[in-house]
Amino acid sequence: MYFSHRTRLCSAILLATIVSLTVIEAALAAESLEAVGNLGSESSKHSAERREIEKLLNQIESEWNAHNLEAVMTHYADDYVNNDGLNKESVEKLTKDFWATYPNARSTSITREIRIEGPFVTVESKDRASGTTVKEMPGIGTKGELSSIAEGQLYMKKIGNHWRIIGDRIDYEKVRVAFGLARELQAEFSAPEQVQTGSEYSARLDLELPAGLTAVCSITNQPLEYPQHQPDDKWRPMDGSTLERLMAPNTGNRNELLMATVGVTNAARNSLMGLAFLTRRINVIPKMYSSSPAKEQSGESEESAEGDQDGDKE
Repeated sequence: MYFSHRTRLCSAILLATIVSLTVIEAALAAESLEAVGNLGSESSKHSAERREIEKLLNQIESEWNAHNLEAVMTHYADDYVNNDGLNKESVEKLTKDFWATYPNARSTSITREIRIEGPFVTVESKDRASGTTVKEMPGIGTKGELSSIAEGQLYMKKIGNHWRIIGDRIDYEKVRVAFGLARELQAEFSAPEQVQTGSEYSARLDLELPAGLTAVCSITNQPLEYPQHQPDDKWRPMDGSTLERLMAPNTGNRNELLMATVGVTNAARNSLMGLAFLTRRINVIPKMYSSSPAKEQSGESEESAEGDQDGDKE
C-alpha cells in the first residue's frame, strides 16, 4: 500500500481565474467560491462508505502483515497500474520478492483523508515499514535492518459489490537498509522530491561517523523499474562529512530511484565494518513547452523565429 499528497495545480488555476473576473461577474464569482468550498465539506456524507473503506484498509494491512499474498492481491483490479507503470502482475512479484528478502516485514498506515466521489475513492495516507533481511551480509556478519516511509494516494473503484484498487501514486518515499556498524550511522540523504526531465539536480549525503572510523560512498540514480538493476558507480572516499553530486535525470519522463551507498571502514580503509543503502524517490515531470515541441526540440525559440522574420524584412 502506498498513499500521499498531491500538489493541487488545478485549484491554483481555478483561483487565478476567479480572481481575474470582472466586477460585473463578482456575484457569480462569490457563488462559485461557495460551491468550491462545499466540495470539501462532505464529512457527514458517505459515512457508510467511509466506514466500509476504513474497514477494508485495516483488512488489507492485516493481510499484508500476515504475508498472505493471495488475499492481498484479491483487492487489486486486473487493470491496476501505478504512477511508475507497474501493473498487477509486477506488484505481485515485487511483493513476493520483498517478503522473501524481509520475512518479518511489517507495515503500519496512518490515513489522512478519504475522498469518495460516486464509485471512486482516493485515500491519502502515510506508510511506515520495517524488517530484517533473511541473510547476513558476507564479510560483515550481520543481517540488514530495513526502515522506510512513504506518502501517496491509493485509488479505488466500486466494481460490483467490492472495492478494488485500480492504482496508486507515491509522492514521497525514503528507504534505509543497514548492516553492521552502519546500523548506528547518523546519515541524512537530501534531494528534491520532484525534478523536471532533463534538468540537473543536487543530491547530498551528510554523515556523522564515530571516532576512528571513515567511509567510502557513492550516489547513483536510475529509472524506477522492476526488476531494478544494480547501478554502476565507483565508491568515493569521504574526506569530510559531506558528499554531494550533481545528477542528471533521465529524459524519458520516468520516476527515478536515487541511492546512496555507504561503506563504513576502519581508518586505513582496508576493512569493511558496515554497509548502508539509502534510497529516495525522485518524481520526474515532463518539460512544459512554451511553443510547439518541434521547435523546442530543434532548439528554435519564438524569439529567434521572430528575429529571423525581422531580418528578412530589412
